[in-house]
Amino acid sequence: MEKAGGSFPPLGPAVAQRAVDVPVMSKGEAKMKLLQPEAADVPASDEVPEVYRSLNFRSLQDPYTHRSGDTAASRYSTLRADNLETMLNGGLERFYKKYNHLSRKVNIQLPTPEVRFENLSFSVQVPATVEDHGTVGSHMRQIFTPWQKPARVTKNALHPMSGIIKPGSMTLILANPGAGKSTFLKALAGKLQNNAKTSVGGEILYSGLRGDEIDLVKLVGLVDQTDNHIPTLTVRETFKFADMCVNGLPKDQPEEMRDIAALRTELFIQILGLEDCADTVVGDALLRGVSGGERKRVTIGEVLVGGQSLFLCDEISTGLDSAATFDIITSLQLWRKTLGGSAVVALLQPTPEVVEMFDDILMVNEGHMVYHGPRTEILDYFQSRGFSCPPRVDPADFLIEVTSGRGQRYANGSVEMNSLPVSSQDFSNLFFQSEIYRKTHEAIGRGFNEHQFENPEDFKKAKSVANLARSKQQSEFGLAFVPSTLLLLNRQKLVWLRDPPLLWGKMIEALIVGLVLGMIYFNVSTTYYLRMVFFSVALFQRQAWQQITIAFQLRRVFYKQRPRNFFRTTSYAIAESVVQIPVNLAVSFVLGTFFYFMSGLTRTFEKYIVFYLVLVCFQHAIGAYMTMLSSLSPSITVGQALAGISVSFFLLFSGNIILADLIPDYWIWMYWFNPLSWALRSNMLSEFSSDRYSAAQSQTSLQSFSISQGTGYIWFGIAVLIVYYFVFTTLNGLALHFIRYEKYKGVSAKAMLEPDVNDVYVEVATPGGSSKAKSGGLPFTPSNLCIKDLDYFVTLPSGEERQLLRGITAHFEPGRMIALMGATGAGKTTLMDVIAGRKTGGRIVGDIMVNGEPKDPANFSRITAYCEQMDIHSEAASIYEALVFSANL
Repeated sequence: MEKAGGSFPPLGPAVAQRAVDVPVMSKGEAKMKLLQPEAADVPASDEVPEVYRSLNFRSLQDPYTHRSGDTAASRYSTLRADNLETMLNGGLERFYKKYNHLSRKVNIQLPTPEVRFENLSFSVQVPATVEDHGTVGSHMRQIFTPWQKPARVTKNALHPMSGIIKPGSMTLILANPGAGKSTFLKALAGKLQNNAKTSVGGEILYSGLRGDEIDLVKLVGLVDQTDNHIPTLTVRETFKFADMCVNGLPKDQPEEMRDIAALRTELFIQILGLEDCADTVVGDALLRGVSGGERKRVTIGEVLVGGQSLFLCDEISTGLDSAATFDIITSLQLWRKTLGGSAVVALLQPTPEVVEMFDDILMVNEGHMVYHGPRTEILDYFQSRGFSCPPRVDPADFLIEVTSGRGQRYANGSVEMNSLPVSSQDFSNLFFQSEIYRKTHEAIGRGFNEHQFENPEDFKKAKSVANLARSKQQSEFGLAFVPSTLLLLNRQKLVWLRDPPLLWGKMIEALIVGLVLGMIYFNVSTTYYLRMVFFSVALFQRQAWQQITIAFQLRRVFYKQRPRNFFRTTSYAIAESVVQIPVNLAVSFVLGTFFYFMSGLTRTFEKYIVFYLVLVCFQHAIGAYMTMLSSLSPSITVGQALAGISVSFFLLFSGNIILADLIPDYWIWMYWFNPLSWALRSNMLSEFSSDRYSAAQSQTSLQSFSISQGTGYIWFGIAVLIVYYFVFTTLNGLALHFIRYEKYKGVSAKAMLEPDVNDVYVEVATPGGSSKAKSGGLPFTPSNLCIKDLDYFVTLPSGEERQLLRGITAHFEPGRMIALMGATGAGKTTLMDVIAGRKTGGRIVGDIMVNGEPKDPANFSRITAYCEQMDIHSEAASIYEALVFSANL
């Protein structure tokens, strides 16, 4: 029986004897007493009641005041990389004893850095008002009045702060959302840059070296808040791809390490508890895959498998239950103890069991550092500042509430109420005057040297970070160019093959369009040939348009993996382009064959091959052009708009809608640039150069179409299309490499108001809302929801049917709040999706009753509100605009 982070062991004789002295009360009275809130007149500094101590009850504050069982003087890895036999047969096998079949498979010794940041700050220029950022009005003003620049103000996302992250330690960042956690982590990862709108101050040293002096990507791994993965790849394929990109192929390793390298992926799957879903697709908001907690573990494992020694995690507990968070932090602790890495983790509301696994705590609020020191001293520190944590209050909630300026109710009386710190600046100033910060400041002043370490061996290991400075001269990628390109090509092939609706949609569309065009132009007169061939070529622009959506889906994953040196941008661009060739060949063959032999064009093998070749070359060229637009565009909306404008110009200046002789001189360049005009001209010249036409007939027909070039332009046009394909593919690679539409500011645009010195923080009660519906609003009708014997089945790709919900029966009454609890992957989201009617596939068995009647989907959607796990919003809308829009619906 577990209670508040502790456990009740079997009562021994001594404990039982002490328990006799406790005043006797009935079981019901005891339960009610524990459930009642603390009396208001009980001093905040009271200790845990003796009844809890007599039962060996662990207080919520214990993890914040006592050290964990790890008392080793050195927190570095005990594995010696200089001796392979020692490394494989030593403590690692005992440490991973529950993974006996994998315990000999780790082959890395991490260079453990000491991280020092001194006077670290970050500021950004943001619009002075919300109206000047991301709204329709602001975009219209930028278009029509570009000379009028919106007023900007400087926001300090991080105020100057200094500290030391000890080698081999685990540091917890505790703060409110928006306090600066993400900005701080990105600063440690080297993601913040100086430019016209942002400014980074201070210095960060890794074992005495600056970030630009070492290969920082091989040292630091950053896990973002968002889970960006290719949804159609399985968990094992995602890990294996990351492992091979960063660590290279197993066969390229030394002979002693090949078996170990081959099973590295399996080891991390076991450590993160993903063995049951290793062969399940990762999925996303639109494709069912692993659960939200499992997807978060995939995000962490993708970075862990890379072998970095400084691991930064940004709110990895979002969407996870406490048990899953505990498992993940336990995995990080095992990784840290075994391999000697350091971890800095930002969590929201961590449980005491999770907090106990950290060595230090760093607290920030509004960009100010309000505490950075040992975990076991934080409650004593705030008690000396006038705040005491009550016995049955979670210290994490207590600390957040106090540093947010709402901690007056925790005042212990040692400091006068009007002298208690309230603002973030007050807490920061107090911390800079503390003994904890004084010791840190003195250590920074002494510099990085062996006197800072407990033994010379630790200093030697920390100094090994200098090896990354020498490795910076070597290749930054784990794979050579050709293996990397082939690996990417195989991944892109899987992405296409696992999207059957897209592939079959393209083929069916090509078949239908080819048949329809063939029937419309069945054996038509030669006077319609220009229009006929124009439509047969131009329709490929519509299929190429789909490439923008596909490329945007993969671009987020590219933005995550490329900075980590998974692969070269050239390899990615080549693989992305080459994988489309088989699809383009098949689509061109289906559409072109039906159309060609039904339309009455010259039925010879030579002319058909030329026609087919032109179609293939044009399809590749226009596809590469659309892919290039997706890389140049900041959003899919802009990309679609650019594609629409481009297609309009291509159609208009193709030589069909406006004949070439009628195009004005100042627009004729568009005719010669247009890939559609080159394809149309080549096919027309090929057709009228056949033996079925006399020289006079050919010349007359071509002149009527404003085509005066000779037959040499047939192959010249094909060559131009091939050149376009390579040029657009090259420009796509350059755009991906040099243009990144990702924000590392870590701040949001909002009205910048300086705090008033006369501001007073006051707690007020929320007034009770009226139960009457406003005029014109929907009446509120309480509803009873019942589910009986609810089953849900899905069909796997293999054809096997799997049951996800099994005979669930429940009753939900009005006026009651129900907590749906279960471990990650237990089926919580599936149950809610089935009740809400969000499951469009699978088979549902059972009854869902509302007020005694079977659920009517049309009415049920009007009386329910479903807050889903995935955060899907319009990125261009502000929070206020999104709320107003939803309210007006």
